[in-house]
Amino acid sequence: MFLVILVVVLCLILAHRSHRKKYQFADGIPGLKPLWPVIGNGDIMFCDDLQRFEVLTNLMKNHDRMLKVWAGPSLLIFVSHPDLVQQILSSADCLEKPFLYKFAGFGTGLFTSKYKIWRGTRKRLNPTFNQRILNNFIPIFEQCARKMASRLNQLPDGSTINMHRYTSLCTLEMACGTTLGSNVLDRDGKEEFVHGLDVAFQEAARRMVSVHLYPDFVYRLTSFHRDLMKARKIVCDFFQRIISEKQVSLAASSNNNERDAEEEHKPKILIDQLLGVSQDGRNFSDEEVMDNIYAVITGANDTSGLLIAHACLFLCFHKDIQERLYAEIVDILPTDESELTPDSLKQLVYLEMFLKECLRHCPVAPNISRENMADIELDGIRIPAGNIFVMNFYALHRRIDIWGPDAEKFDPEQFSEERSRNRHPFAYLPFSGGNRICIGWRYAMLSMKVMLVFLIRNFQFDTLIQPEDVRYRHDLTMKLPFEHMIEVKKRAGSQMPKGNLVETVPMAKEGIIR
Repeated sequence: MFLVILVVVLCLILAHRSHRKKYQFADGIPGLKPLWPVIGNGDIMFCDDLQRFEVLTNLMKNHDRMLKVWAGPSLLIFVSHPDLVQQILSSADCLEKPFLYKFAGFGTGLFTSKYKIWRGTRKRLNPTFNQRILNNFIPIFEQCARKMASRLNQLPDGSTINMHRYTSLCTLEMACGTTLGSNVLDRDGKEEFVHGLDVAFQEAARRMVSVHLYPDFVYRLTSFHRDLMKARKIVCDFFQRIISEKQVSLAASSNNNERDAEEEHKPKILIDQLLGVSQDGRNFSDEEVMDNIYAVITGANDTSGLLIAHACLFLCFHKDIQERLYAEIVDILPTDESELTPDSLKQLVYLEMFLKECLRHCPVAPNISRENMADIELDGIRIPAGNIFVMNFYALHRRIDIWGPDAEKFDPEQFSEERSRNRHPFAYLPFSGGNRICIGWRYAMLSMKVMLVFLIRNFQFDTLIQPEDVRYRHDLTMKLPFEHMIEVKKRAGSQMPKGNLVETVPMAKEGIIR
């Protein structure tokens, strides 16, 4: 018995020395107290989501450059200064995603894949998101936005609803239409599919912020794991039916000798790129096809739909901005039938400033992380390969030294030409930055502009929620702890947008407040 205890003690001593040697470089980086063995900074990691978001944000505001945080035995280096953020995101040695992203699953997709997989996939998929193809998506965006406005128009005037349900459905329809090329939400099984997407995303987020769920053997014992596996199967089965249909269609088309030349040169949407053959003759595997479709659709849906729901709250808080946006829209697009074009959308200058300010306050992902593949030096500290850097864009977007003494104030003029001039290039990162910036950021900006045009043109928004009530919880995206309950009033003289008025995905009853 004594011998067993001795061996255990010796193993613990050796493990401690190895751990100490591995992270000795971080002695010069400020850290948090208290620091517990094994648990790390447990007071942060095990508090609730609201507290964790606020504590980490305040920590980043109070530490100008770097801060070390222990998630159990794992070291996280939080970086807050734009100079350091730029150095990391621009470095060819910091393009790796750390282990945290594997919890989202679908490991060969753009969002979660390791660098060696990501590099080739990104190169092949970049053409799918070029400006020419995105401009061709405008009619699809417009059709989906009209359907959203039609759904809202069917409500009794002055109804109070959870706006996120409507914006999320709209962005999901946009994502499916431009990714899979078909109206997938008119299919059987759509309700289970939509619910499966929500559960899969929520469970991945839960594990990323729950240190005690990091070990696989622990997580597999929980009901969370069972819920996640069930949700992923529903989503994958739904996608697989569409992929199989597309493969049959492509095969039939390739066998048709009289294939239309115009069709041959038509810009390819994502599924066309994934099922096609690259210039080097390589095909994507079935796993890669599935993972990348999942990555793009969930990324577009959970981020853009959420941001537009936040934008509607900002419209409620700032009625003067709401009316100025309305005046600009009716000036550039005089009637509801005015054609939406790339040029007309570019003329909506204040709308773009408003959207950028929404993204400053609510970046798509408040935190991102990277792992260095080779040694790098930050602030004179040599950081060995294999360490994790966390960047908090929520705090970055509120730095007084960049955004002024009113950095917390919502002000679209922050993005006027005069005030934007000479601003640090990495002070504003709503979609991340550097070589691994979100591949769909232009897509997101375009689709959100179209949604806002139809919302602001047709409705006025109000809410009982006060600006001081707004708090966020620690998650993959910027989520409120309550629903976006917004009163929707039809604008005088507005016409119901033409389009399909059929509700493609039945929603839970809103509990309408009159």
